[in-house]
Amino acid sequence: KGDDKKSGSSAGGLHAEQHFTYHRHLKPGDVLSAETKPGESWEKESKRAGVLKFNESITEYRDQNGELVVTARSVGVVTEKVIEQ
Repeated sequence: KGDDKKSGSSAGGLHAEQHFTYHRHLKPGDVLSAETKPGESWEKESKRAGVLKFNESITEYRDQNGELVVTARSVGVVTEKVIEQ
């Protein structure tokens, strides 16, 4: 517990939320490719965990013609302190 020297993280991280936007229905034979890029980042203060750092990741799935089919947004959070049970 405590500092993770390899990653530079001081505590633990977890998956906070996930959202999917379907721009059209998938069709049999569709071949999808994915591209992931960073989204927004923000911080909140927590009494138990210290600073909570939130990072959004956006993945766009496109079909074989380059048409956007699905957008996935996920949010991860890293806590400043490890919370003891």
